[in-house]
Amino acid sequence: MKRRGRSWARFCLVPACSLGACHADPPAERAEPTAQQEAEALIAQARRDVQQEPAVPAASAATVEVPENATGSVPLIVFLHGLGGSGAELSSGLHLKELSDRLGFAFFAPDGMLDHSGRRFWNASASCCNFDQLSVDHVGLLRSWIQDALKNPKLDPKRVYLVGYSNGGFLAHRAACELGSLLRGIFSIGGAGPNQPKTCHPDLVPNIVEIHAEDDAIVTFQGGYLFADRRRPPHPSAEATVRAWRKLAGCAEPARATGDLDLDPRIPGAETQVWSYPGCTASSVELWRIRGGSHASGLSRLSVLAIWEKIEAQNRAPAIAP
Repeated sequence: MKRRGRSWARFCLVPACSLGACHADPPAERAEPTAQQEAEALIAQARRDVQQEPAVPAASAATVEVPENATGSVPLIVFLHGLGGSGAELSSGLHLKELSDRLGFAFFAPDGMLDHSGRRFWNASASCCNFDQLSVDHVGLLRSWIQDALKNPKLDPKRVYLVGYSNGGFLAHRAACELGSLLRGIFSIGGAGPNQPKTCHPDLVPNIVEIHAEDDAIVTFQGGYLFADRRRPPHPSAEATVRAWRKLAGCAEPARATGDLDLDPRIPGAETQVWSYPGCTASSVELWRIRGGSHASGLSRLSVLAIWEKIEAQNRAPAIAP
């Protein structure tokens, strides 16, 4: 979020006339504000500034990285950071530019808006993470960013994916509900689906993958209150999240274990069990269940490689017509 230029002079309590700039009779003396009053005034002004700040994409949101040797149209992957993170940090930590050139996908990693605590966030659900109730439409911004990116003829408009971590995972689920046919699929890492699944009415259900650690202490696998704060609605469990998508995707059969993946290099072996719903009519729905691990277990280069393999498999299948 860009900050407007602002002068600290408007917070100055010294009259301009004291600088010798005017010659009128001096005003009557007034009681100087206390330090507490000054602090409260500054906080109130800062809150007004944030609330009035337009929610526009940061510089990274406008930069779409296209593989150097791209031939034909390539998939577009949008990476969404977690609460307090940034697109640049996510891109650097996962070496996305290197993987983009090597694997052959385009990407961008936008920034969310700053809240009153100075943390970047996405307005994703009642549970996470617009804690200050700021007026911002991040799904609308995401739509416009994607549409602008797709003006590049090297990008395939039928192969747009979201990869969201934590708060970004919550936004990925909300975007799947509201953007529908604009997306081919989403991958949520440590996120959760909508609090009210009945309000989710996509025009076309994208492919869904929820990646979640059983021992996630922040967005718990079993569902619950974010940061143990009961003032906000609870988020659904990982299993409830994929069950809701199973219903929307028309999957007639229960989930089956279909394989194992190695996503967390800190855990020996293939710690992640893939659960898939067969018989879906609209799209595929999967839960990648990380045995053990933590909130960040699904966030690694290994995860990006596994996600890319899944995207490649989906790309070999025919796209679902809207």
